[in-house]
Amino acid sequence: MQWLRISILLLLLQPQHALSSALDRDMIILTSAEFEGRPSGAQSPHRSAYYIMRQFEKLELDVKLSSFEFKRGFFETGTGHNIVATKPCTLEQCQPAIIFTAHYDHLGGNGYRHYPGANDNATGVAVMMDIARRLNNVEFERDLVFVATDAEEKGLHGAKHFVSQLGKVPVSMNINLDMLNIQKRNTLYALASRDFKPMQEQIESHFGTQCVRLNLYFSSKRMARRLNAPQIDWLRASDHYPFHRAKIPFIYFGSGVDKHHHSMDDSLDKINLEKLSQVSQSITGLVRSLATTSVSDTS
Repeated sequence: MQWLRISILLLLLQPQHALSSALDRDMIILTSAEFEGRPSGAQSPHRSAYYIMRQFEKLELDVKLSSFEFKRGFFETGTGHNIVATKPCTLEQCQPAIIFTAHYDHLGGNGYRHYPGANDNATGVAVMMDIARRLNNVEFERDLVFVATDAEEKGLHGAKHFVSQLGKVPVSMNINLDMLNIQKRNTLYALASRDFKPMQEQIESHFGTQCVRLNLYFSSKRMARRLNAPQIDWLRASDHYPFHRAKIPFIYFGSGVDKHHHSMDDSLDKINLEKLSQVSQSITGLVRSLATTSVSDTS
């Protein structure tokens, strides 16, 4: 349990922060050495998958494990395991669903060392579970589906599998959460499909009050220029891309370029948990607003 004592100490060193929320606990556990960098590809689900399932089950959501195979090289295949938790609409006539995605897999480890994957993407998973908790007692006229995807790091395989299984299920939008640690200027970045352009003011209005600014883009190239990262195609960079390919409107939230990305320095002590909670609160407020709006009505 040494990892837990160290993690709690790191949290207490953060100014004006108390170890009091489920989001904090989720971040500690998801980045712990016990979870080994959350590797993907094994035939059986990783222990991190079971932890995520338990958190959704505590909310009495409909939780399912969806396994799939994916290519990991020319001759090998791996097995991925998505966790799908649904807060069902209880009305006779329901509006199309909102699908949340956040990949829980990371790079695993090397011997006695592991890649914590704190920003990438423990933050996204922890915030997604926090949103589910915040909305647990709120009734909506549509399903809310929370998908913790696997094998994102190996080619967005979890999201591809989920989208391939949708069939004719009506979906309003995808909200993808990937790397949410606020770094510079208290700014969160978002890339949205052009379906949301008429709703830009509505989306941005949920962020100023929580000391978290939102820079919203409708062009991947423009976002790349703004972040001085022309080498990154933000449209194809995360799990929102398979939804885009399926012509499903999306909003992708992220923190932009992280110098610790895919390194062992992407650790819990780099995460500002107070700001992460503010991000969660802001996105939750936005979801409440979007859940009562049809994207097609604004087109």
